[in-house]
Amino acid sequence: MLTDIAKTYSAVFAPELFVLLCSVLVIGFEWHRDSARSPAGLTARFAVLGLGWGVAFAIYQGVPLAVETVPEWGVDATGSAGLGIGVLVIWFVWRRRNWGAIVPEYALLLVAATVPHLLVTPFWDISSHVLYALVPAGYLLFVDRRFVPLFAVAVGMVFARPLAGAHTWLQSVGGVALSVVLLLAVSRLESSANGGGVR
Repeated sequence: MLTDIAKTYSAVFAPELFVLLCSVLVIGFEWHRDSARSPAGLTARFAVLGLGWGVAFAIYQGVPLAVETVPEWGVDATGSAGLGIGVLVIWFVWRRRNWGAIVPEYALLLVAATVPHLLVTPFWDISSHVLYALVPAGYLLFVDRRFVPLFAVAVGMVFARPLAGAHTWLQSVGGVALSVVLLLAVSRLESSANGGGVR
C-alpha cells in the first residue's frame, strides 16, 4: 500500500507538472508585485510560459521519436534538456520585455540544475523527481516564506521515490545534495547583490 501511495505521489507531482505549477506561482508572485500590473500583462506572461513549455515538450517527446533507440537514461536526459531549453526561451522573452528579475533568476536556476543533471544521468540515475521538486520549490520558499506548504510537498518526493521503487535512497539523497548546492549558491549571490540583506 505504501508503495502505491508513493507511486501516485510521484505521478501527481512529476517534474513536468510540479515545475509547471511552481512556474505559474513564480509568475503570479512577480506579476502581483508589479505596480503596473494588468490582466493583459498576466495573460502575456502565461502565453510565454506556454511557449516555453511547448518547446520543452517538443524536445522531450520529439527526440525519442527522431532516433531509433534511446538508452535507458535517455528519457530523463531529453526531459531535462527540454526543460532547460524551454525555460531559456522564457528567460529570453522575460529579459527582452523587462518584466522583472524574479522569473529570469528562477529560469536560470532551473538551467543550472539541468546542466549537472545531464552530465550525471548517463552514469548515475540521480533522482530528477527530487531535483526538480526541491529546486523550484526551494526558490519559491526563498522569495516568500508563505510557500512553505509547497516546499513540504517537494520534501515528500525525497521519500516517495525510494518507497515507489523508482530510485535507491542514495539516488534520492543525491538529488537533495545537488538541490542544496544550487539553492545555497543562489542565496549567496542574492546576499552579495543585496549587501548581505534578504529579499
